[in-house]
Amino acid sequence: MELENIDFGGHEMKKIIYALLVGVLIFTLCACSQNKHSTMYIKPSELSDETMEVLDLFDDEIQFFDISFDETVKSYAISVWVYRDGEWAEDGMTVGNIDHLTGRIAVRLTETSCDLYTIDESGHVKYSFPTLETQFDKSMGIGGTKIDRETPIELNKEIPIWFKIGTITNSMKAMDITDDFRNAECDAGIAITLTASDKIVE
Repeated sequence: MELENIDFGGHEMKKIIYALLVGVLIFTLCACSQNKHSTMYIKPSELSDETMEVLDLFDDEIQFFDISFDETVKSYAISVWVYRDGEWAEDGMTVGNIDHLTGRIAVRLTETSCDLYTIDESGHVKYSFPTLETQFDKSMGIGGTKIDRETPIELNKEIPIWFKIGTITNSMKAMDITDDFRNAECDAGIAITLTASDKIVE
């Protein structure tokens, strides 16, 4: 696939490419869902070289994750957290009941916005948080981490998927995704978390 002559700089073009990628990944999810797993986990999706080549053009703004639940999980929530004025606050949430034990989510995360996609064999749903009030514009340094390996899911326990932090100082402590982002020494931040629940959402 030749990509050198394609202009992906425009905002509208990026939106079109994101939609196409999600559509392609619905089909790959259908093929992968035949594999049964005995444990609950979330892990980065294994994508084709061509898909990864396209994703690389977006500077790590978007990441796909495969999720496997067992029968104890009835619903799950994905939350968007923002750090400002000295504390973390939940700025948004998506909640849904479980229809499939396997699925895929996509997260597009910038320093001021977040798009979430939930993907299963029947299609995808997009949730947007386009104007998060972060304070990264004041940061001298920005760092972040996201799930890069298979990570166990525990019932009713919040799991960080991806977080970014910023600081007005010239030094920053490295953090792992397993660390509690709420303990980060930062002046700006945004975090995405997943919580599997044994309760049905009304």
